[in-house]
Amino acid sequence: MPDTLAPEHFSDWNEQMVRRYDQEAFSHHPSSIVRWVENTRVAAVIKQLDAGPEDRILDAGCGSGKILGRLSGKERHGVDLSKFMVDLARQRLDASVKVIRGDAEHLPYPDGFFDRVVASSLFSHVLNPEQVVAELKRVTKPGGRVVISVSDEDQIERGMRWVKALGLQRRFFGTTAVPGGDHKAQVYNIEYHLRRFSLKRLREVVGGNLSEAAVIKVPTFIFPVHWIAVYTRN
Repeated sequence: MPDTLAPEHFSDWNEQMVRRYDQEAFSHHPSSIVRWVENTRVAAVIKQLDAGPEDRILDAGCGSGKILGRLSGKERHGVDLSKFMVDLARQRLDASVKVIRGDAEHLPYPDGFFDRVVASSLFSHVLNPEQVVAELKRVTKPGGRVVISVSDEDQIERGMRWVKALGLQRRFFGTTAVPGGDHKAQVYNIEYHLRRFSLKRLREVVGGNLSEAAVIKVPTFIFPVHWIAVYTRN
């Protein structure tokens, strides 16, 4: 985010970003490996959410509804700051899913309203991640579950440098170029990402607000590029 952009203009800036960058690029990427990693991540998020038919579910930063569409529950709710993404989600999902435009830092729900809450690939795109954590906790009922997924951009870029050094770009990406520009081997370090995350950074942000129950490494234990942290609301 440009230094000159004031917080009160963040919503407009965010709208520009979601229109400029395809939010589902990794789901339909030409590389089968990239698609596999993303599909593995989404499947792990859904599995760890462990939503049942009687659960009330919130997807904070729901985007176009990719995860919401694969969940079932008594109620499914989605919130996104972007009007563009809310419109896409409403087109994708059936009328039983309630998708509204809203700010994850100020969720429009009462305390303890949800049994299950998910924030998938959200934290890199918000102004105040600590405030988002506080809101996720607030709207989750005691004993409820919160699942947060973040990308480890340092690890991703390290892997891409290895791919380039070994000359495996074509095998991994179907091209001799590394996505995002091979001069720095970066695909995530774009203007839409306000900060870089790791498991350590996520734990710092969450602090003692939620109780960590599990951490899932995606796509593999040996080389994780995504962290999926599962929390319970005390």
